[in-house]
Amino acid sequence: MNPIAPQLPNAALAPVSDTPTVQPAFVLLFAVTPDAAAQQAALPQGLLAIPEEIAQSYRGRLDAMQQRLLGEPYLQARRLTRTAVGRLPLPHTQGAPSYADIHLVIHKSGAAVWEVWLLAPEQQMDVGRWVAWLDMEDPDSLARCIWRTLSPAMNNRVSEPEMMLPLAVLRCATCTLDELLDTSGHALVKLLHRDVSGERFKASFVQQELDADFCRREQGLSFVARNGALDVHAQATDTDDSPLPRNTLPLLVTLELLCLERAVLRSFLNRFAQGVYGTTDDLVQLRRDIFDGLEEYYGTLAKTHGYTAEATALGESLFGINDLFDSVVDRLGALTFEITTRNQKMVNQLGFWLTTSFGAIETGFVASSIATWYYTDNLPAVLGWTLGVTLATTLLIAGLLRWRLRS
Repeated sequence: MNPIAPQLPNAALAPVSDTPTVQPAFVLLFAVTPDAAAQQAALPQGLLAIPEEIAQSYRGRLDAMQQRLLGEPYLQARRLTRTAVGRLPLPHTQGAPSYADIHLVIHKSGAAVWEVWLLAPEQQMDVGRWVAWLDMEDPDSLARCIWRTLSPAMNNRVSEPEMMLPLAVLRCATCTLDELLDTSGHALVKLLHRDVSGERFKASFVQQELDADFCRREQGLSFVARNGALDVHAQATDTDDSPLPRNTLPLLVTLELLCLERAVLRSFLNRFAQGVYGTTDDLVQLRRDIFDGLEEYYGTLAKTHGYTAEATALGESLFGINDLFDSVVDRLGALTFEITTRNQKMVNQLGFWLTTSFGAIETGFVASSIATWYYTDNLPAVLGWTLGVTLATTLLIAGLLRWRLRS
């Protein structure tokens, strides 16, 4: 057993005998702010290499889907960089994934998302067990142990991701969507909300959540909630051996952008929390960084494809992105006011000294002209009068301008 492989929790609810058999897969998204990403410059150690064909397939499939959803200009801008980090072996427990493929998606701003791909063997619906894997509050859960591998404790301090969002993907080839909902509708909602309690939800709440499906496929379901996302494919006939069906990739790309945007917005709020300091050039650069970091919110997320628009709108609301955006915009207005105030102050100071200088010089010329009438042959006297009048005029104009600026 690999020494860094996490121990899976043993507490699991026994599957009901009449539940359908499904192929479960999970993508765990751990979002971190630019500051947190910079503090952890080194990649996790002790991982196996991801087979090159799998790494190439991952990058190719995601890049192709980004190009389809967001357009070629987005790819050309290279706002995202994908890296295959490594494969983490997991304990060989029946029904559990045997390994986790870890990828790192880095945004141009420095924010990052760790993507952990998990593929479990085909099994009966066992939502209680799956939820236990994803429970970040349990120190022995699969998700918590993987996070400890990605971000080990430093100086006895355990870091937390800005956001942890699991995407659960279920493929069922043996039943229709209606049959799946009849037998496991309540279980799907429990999985969506990562509910660890043994109590049942109200039937009205379950129906309300199921009605929020935004998938356009006849035998598919897609949901986004505050604690996770779920994509279901009944009567799955795809022959793709990838952990995720192609129809799931648009939702994954959208969730990536949402996680990154939340991390970017949080980093800006953290910078504002430290106060508005630095030179005017520093503040202008900060404002430029903010506008660039908000590109996903202003443009990219607003231009997503039609069948991901609902996921985008839901995610912005559920993940607090809209509130974070409003807070950043409010502080951006204060930052713009500070820059404008400083620039106006610099202009006033420049005008002050220009007025003082030119006024004194003009008075000095007048004084020298008058002095030459009386001291035609006494150059030191002319220079003395010129310098004296220039200095006196400088002091007088400076005093008047200071009094005027203060009043």
